[in-house]
Amino acid sequence: MGLGALGLLIAAFIIWLSHMLGIAAAVAIGGGVLLIFTLMVVGFGMLALRHMRARQPSLMSEAIGMLSLGLRLATLMIRRDPSKVLLAAMIAGGMAEHFSRNRQQD
Repeated sequence: MGLGALGLLIAAFIIWLSHMLGIAAAVAIGGGVLLIFTLMVVGFGMLALRHMRARQPSLMSEAIGMLSLGLRLATLMIRRDPSKVLLAAMIAGGMAEHFSRNRQQD
């Protein structure tokens, strides 16, 4: 709809110019305006494509980073207070067992 509205505005601009300057001059100016808009669209499209093609981090590297962060955090917690970590591991194991049994029964 936006492009349609832009087309109508350009057509109205050409008609207005044709009354002021003549048909040939109005068409030449309108063609120049359309050429400028086309170059702008192509330029923005090229920038968008260049941005999309930029190297994105892969899912595997993200997962490895999160795993290493989790291992560092677990190591830190084990060094500080091993009994609390053992208790948390037992609770997490019990919850995992509970939820896996509910899924198997469904």
